[in-house]
Amino acid sequence: MRHSLQIRAGQPGDADRLAVLAVQVWLHTYCTNGINSEVAQYVLSELTVERFSARLIEPEFHILVAECNEWLVGFAAVKFGASCPSGARSAAELQTLYVQEHFVGHGIGRSLLEAAEAKAREQSASPIWLTVNAQNARAIAFYARQGYSRVGTTHFVLGQGRYENHVLIGAEA
Repeated sequence: MRHSLQIRAGQPGDADRLAVLAVQVWLHTYCTNGINSEVAQYVLSELTVERFSARLIEPEFHILVAECNEWLVGFAAVKFGASCPSGARSAAELQTLYVQEHFVGHGIGRSLLEAAEAKAREQSASPIWLTVNAQNARAIAFYARQGYSRVGTTHFVLGQGRYENHVLIGAEA
């Protein structure tokens, strides 16, 4: 099947689709053992239409959406003014890069990442940094292919659980 890919800036009307896609990808990626109360509470409080609506109009956020034939299939969220926890010189954090599972391997993630990197160069003149779950081998390999290197470790806290994340940074522009 041939896909007509378009990458564009997110708009307030995208909030509902962004929230649904975020829930789908997050659950598929991180809930391999099922859903517990902590996961349910996180998803219902953090991956909401209201949160995406707010981010779409906040000046420190830039959300890029990927559409194939006008269907949302992925998005990237960059936050400016976010210091890298490893101390690396970067003020642009790639908070999220999600692609719907059916579209992984079609170049959508790479296209979103390139667009996010271009926005970071334009707005902050610095490379992008990000965190990735240390158990997410597919994402770690993807970022390595795009020239990202590990510069530290941090943890995602969910309830009583602490989950190791690698801190990665892209190459200097």
